[in-house]
Amino acid sequence: MPYFSEEWIQELLQKVNLVDLIGEYVTLQNKSGRWWACCPFHNEKTPSFSVTPEKGFFHCFGCGKGGNAIHFVMEQEKMTFPEACRYLADKVKLPVPDIKDDSNYEKRKQQREKIFAMNKITAQFFHKCLYEPQGKDALAYLHGRGLDDRIIKIFGMGYAPDKWDSLLNLLGKEGFTKQDMQLAGLVKINDGKCYDMFRNRVMMPIINTFSNVIGFGGRVMDDSLPKYLNSPETAAFNKSKNLYNLNMIRKQKNLKRLILVEGYMDVIAMHAYGIPECVATLGTALTQDQARLLKRYVNNVYVSYDGDGAGKKATLRALDILAREGIESRVVSIPGGQDPDEFLKQYGKDGYIKLMKASLPLMDYKFRVTAEQYDLNDSYQKEKFAKECVHLLKGVTSAMVREKYMKKLSELTGFSVNAIAQDAGAQQGQEISWKLPARETETESADLKTENCLIRLLATNPQTALKLDGKLDEGDFRHPANKKIFSYTLLCAKKGFSPTNAEILSVLQSEEDLRHATELFSMPEEVLGELKNFDDFFDDCVHRIQLGRLEADLKIANVKYESETDPEEKKALVTKISALTKEIHKLKTSF
Repeated sequence: MPYFSEEWIQELLQKVNLVDLIGEYVTLQNKSGRWWACCPFHNEKTPSFSVTPEKGFFHCFGCGKGGNAIHFVMEQEKMTFPEACRYLADKVKLPVPDIKDDSNYEKRKQQREKIFAMNKITAQFFHKCLYEPQGKDALAYLHGRGLDDRIIKIFGMGYAPDKWDSLLNLLGKEGFTKQDMQLAGLVKINDGKCYDMFRNRVMMPIINTFSNVIGFGGRVMDDSLPKYLNSPETAAFNKSKNLYNLNMIRKQKNLKRLILVEGYMDVIAMHAYGIPECVATLGTALTQDQARLLKRYVNNVYVSYDGDGAGKKATLRALDILAREGIESRVVSIPGGQDPDEFLKQYGKDGYIKLMKASLPLMDYKFRVTAEQYDLNDSYQKEKFAKECVHLLKGVTSAMVREKYMKKLSELTGFSVNAIAQDAGAQQGQEISWKLPARETETESADLKTENCLIRLLATNPQTALKLDGKLDEGDFRHPANKKIFSYTLLCAKKGFSPTNAEILSVLQSEEDLRHATELFSMPEEVLGELKNFDDFFDDCVHRIQLGRLEADLKIANVKYESETDPEEKKALVTKISALTKEIHKLKTSF
């Protein structure tokens, strides 16, 4: 992953005007030093979204989202951390430093910009040709597929003329060389002869989330092969790391789901029938990079591939890839081997929505596809089916989900749940790892409040972290965000500077961590100001956290002692328990 130095991130955050940035998306109103608006991330009528510019962070008291300028761009524009940094750097005219893992970054950037320029001219040319006499057959083909001019314009569809040099001549007049066009994947050069890559095809521009045309997909209008011809890999286009229609998906607010289909025409047909939350792979099977891209937008994906045999195989593969990214997926099974486009033409939006409501979760779909390969009325084949399903169950990490499908498999085959559980169970003889015993909810809540107060004090006065050096470490904190904030603040204090709230937030990435931290940072300073003695309160928090750690260690030692059988180990545990008891007594009597 590209690396940006801590100093450069600090400079970037200092240069970005957070109010101006967020004001590009929502209308902000200043009330007593804070700026307020209706949250851009969820629907609300009363403003609960606040921006604290002097501290450099935002927080929504409704949905809980929060972070600094980089996190806002990541959430709003669905970018990665490096992408958001580059986006903001471009806005504030801050040079992007040399990236340690790509010495040719600037060269490739210039090459991409040139390809974007050529692709834009090309897309406009293809669209223009569609409405000229030479494109009448292509236009009739699109109209015949139920696409009106509005949809054609929305997707920027066009027509590549049935000539060898139409685009070649056009781009040449614009000052681009044949080598430029070849690097963009717009022409081919063979034996010294140069000719257009796309000819006599309906064209679909592929547009990224920055509204740049990164490549093209071309479809024939008859049964000739190849049916689809896609742009080759270029400096601007990597088909395994992009998805078709993301440029419009990013404009949709409050997305709850995405539908994954196989082809451009499926996406376009879905949009035409009023189902816009749809994306497609770019001529390849789903990749892990594409699954990560989907994860930026939603946690729920409906896989809606063709209903034929090849579509089922591709679906099974896609389900496993999505599962590895923690995406919950369901399968929309289209009957009769049809693709989504064909089904919509026959049954419309209502028919497709019914299919979605009847969609199957990952394991149900796998069971169904597996069952299709066996005759369950035959005892031998039923056993083979059961063994294959047991193999599938071994990959299920959730005990509740595994139990659910063990019962389902028992119902399908007649084998007992106990027998299935034994075959699908965990390996025997696994080493038992000691974990902190469950604690009372009230105590846990009090401990978390204590460490939250300490973290809030550190965020207010980061140099006080030096007082904790040697007294506390990251393991003394329960909340993962508190662990990271403590470590980073102490590191900065040792370097001799106090990080701002925005800089502290840069070390956090997960939505839950950011929610937790910005909620703490949003605590009114009057609350801290009302404390009679800052130092006493600070020390009290430290003592309570130290005490919590020692008491937890004592509980673990006692549990180990009760189950230990080795005399020497028991003796060592007695010594440890005695020492811990003394430390706890000493700490309790000191405050």
